[in-house]
Amino acid sequence: MRNGNSTEWLTKQKYGICRLSLVSVYQEPRPGSGLITQLLFGETYEVVEVSPDEKWLKIKIGAVNTTGWMQALQHEEISPEDFNFFTGGDNQITTSPVSTLKFREGTIYLLAGSLLQISASELFDTKRFIGFEGRVRNHKEKASRGELIDIARSFRNVPFLSGGRSYFGIGSGSFIQLVFKISGYSVPKFISQLVDAGRPVSAEKAYPGDLVIFGNEKDIPHHAGIYLGDNRVIHVSGKVKEDLIKLNGDAIGKPNSPTHRVLDIRCLI
Repeated sequence: MRNGNSTEWLTKQKYGICRLSLVSVYQEPRPGSGLITQLLFGETYEVVEVSPDEKWLKIKIGAVNTTGWMQALQHEEISPEDFNFFTGGDNQITTSPVSTLKFREGTIYLLAGSLLQISASELFDTKRFIGFEGRVRNHKEKASRGELIDIARSFRNVPFLSGGRSYFGIGSGSFIQLVFKISGYSVPKFISQLVDAGRPVSAEKAYPGDLVIFGNEKDIPHHAGIYLGDNRVIHVSGKVKEDLIKLNGDAIGKPNSPTHRVLDIRCLI
């Protein structure tokens, strides 16, 4: 409920959890206003505002450190206690491109990066998933650099979709954030945040799994990818693909190429 003309969300339950395969989050409270990101099954959020017509909710998503608008009909309320439990609990993360789960007397399709939580009301026991088909790993288990690269390469040929977070379409920053999430690491998705993430490393000490940040013709950071070793990077440019690069900062390709010049290399793990 709202208080008069206020747009503040005043219910006792101002937290939510995604209980659909995918929930789109937009820049404004209307379809087609620009996709900011997408919620995956099991991800939590905080409701901070409601639209005047009460059809849209503005939410804050800690997993990707952003805010945006979702349809109120797709909102599932949870208590502050459940929010804290689900956000920091003993989660399992799906690694298959698509998994299936018998959920609430039906079948739901889970995309890679979805979270399965263990709670008193909804039990997901990884040792005996009933009706679950797919692969999972413990969300707190850190992947090795080799495993992280394997996860990144599993996204090859996924088409670019601004704000997308799945094998059916993914954004450049979302690709990095989701690969690291599946690998057990929490990293931001926006280039403005990635430039300060982790710690800088030299070209001589770069290892597979490090983050490579690229600049445009004015050396302004505008793109990022994951280093594969042997002067190769995996990134999103039209689709998820691998390209040759020069770690020493020399220009390569056209000035408007996303991998034109390496500005920085950062270790996030």
